[in-house]
Amino acid sequence: MHIIDFKTQQIVNAIMSVLELAYSQGRTVTWRTIFVFLNFPPAAWENDDDIDDPIQVNNESDLVIMRASLSSHFAVKH
Repeated sequence: MHIIDFKTQQIVNAIMSVLELAYSQGRTVTWRTIFVFLNFPPAAWENDDDIDDPIQVNNESDLVIMRASLSSHFAVKH
């Protein structure tokens, strides 16, 4: 497993902040919502298959799992 560099960790933190906000307000978001809100370049996400699928976060342990999943995803060198 690769160590996440500072810049990549900031991306994970920003995504998690949006997910935590949505969870705290009882809202459902999609990846498109997150990427547009965070002003990610469309070329990085617009062709993703699950871009408009709702992200299910039902409890705080889902947030922990999501953080681990995102950290793992971004730790992989592309």
